[in-house]
Amino acid sequence: MPSQRHPPDGLAEKLAHELHVHQIELESQNEELRRTKSDLSAARDRYQDLFDFAPVGYFTLNRDGVIQECNLTGAILLGEHRTALKGCRFSRFVSPADCDGWHLFTRKVLGADGPHRIELALLRAGSQDAWHGQIDCQQMALPGQEPTLWVTLTDVTARVLADFDQRVAALDADARELERHRVALELHEDLGQRLSALKMELVSLAPCEKSEVYRERLGGLLASLDDAVSTVRRITQDLRPPMLNDLGLAAAIEWLVHDTARRVDLSFTLSLDAVAPDMGEQTRLALYRFVQQAVALLVFDAGSIELHIGTHCAPGRFVLVLRSRWQCKAKPGTTPLEPEAARILEHRARAMGGRLVIDLPRDPLVWIHLELVMPLAKPQDTDAEHGDTR
Repeated sequence: MPSQRHPPDGLAEKLAHELHVHQIELESQNEELRRTKSDLSAARDRYQDLFDFAPVGYFTLNRDGVIQECNLTGAILLGEHRTALKGCRFSRFVSPADCDGWHLFTRKVLGADGPHRIELALLRAGSQDAWHGQIDCQQMALPGQEPTLWVTLTDVTARVLADFDQRVAALDADARELERHRVALELHEDLGQRLSALKMELVSLAPCEKSEVYRERLGGLLASLDDAVSTVRRITQDLRPPMLNDLGLAAAIEWLVHDTARRVDLSFTLSLDAVAPDMGEQTRLALYRFVQQAVALLVFDAGSIELHIGTHCAPGRFVLVLRSRWQCKAKPGTTPLEPEAARILEHRARAMGGRLVIDLPRDPLVWIHLELVMPLAKPQDTDAEHGDTR
């Protein structure tokens, strides 16, 4: 009878120990896999939420422009449930006036690499009211799959309407400025010449009468005519100062301040850069109108008694500084300039494309400080800039 072979002593215990160690390692690896799966699931949910609730609409279109996938924001923008959007052509939501543009755009995207952008008038499901969307599109070709179009849709209706309002305001400002120019020419060429001719007629009648009463009345009439001619000249300058184009912005500002000081009790200083800034006619006129309104608000409305105006030309920008101080009898703690007036100046600065900084002290004895920084474009570009030139 053959003898049985027994394992060496301790071998069973050693195998059991190794199996136990492997079991622990497998359990640890299994726990790590479960944790990784949970993290991946949480990350997937987060990215799904980011995808669905992004501030823009995301769409995936096939080559024929059929929607294959979209996020929740995109469905809201198009006014349709996203399950109903799958299988629909995106062109269904494009305004009929822009359908040809959309068709040519998709052909361009499919024929060239890189992102492409277009703005279209779009329609929501069940509505004929158009809104404006910006579409960023790029062709994507994954291995083994047909090329698709990745589309990002952004609602830019507010921006488009704001741009439209700005263009209308610019056209309106140009129309008002042309009207000012026409009225100034009529005052200067018609009324001014009529008054001058009338004065000459009166002067020619002077030797015909030696009466003292006659000479006194004639002197009064001549003085009144001189005042009328001076008033016409001042109104003409206010409407459209000819020196603005002939002598530049600094000369026009200097004339404006001197004329204001002549009419009211105003102490002023000027520190105007002698170097003429490189700007177009529209920008120069808008800056003059800004100074004109600022001086009117500071001096005539708020009653300033001291005024300083300075200009400085730097590369690519023009800096205008206005400093003003109010009457000593004003009560401490009161605002020297009304908030509404400050908002008017800020609005005008933004309309010109500039930035206005206003320092309004609570003490009327302290100087108020206004600083306008105006970026300057190239001369050929400035004709397209328009400010509110009221």
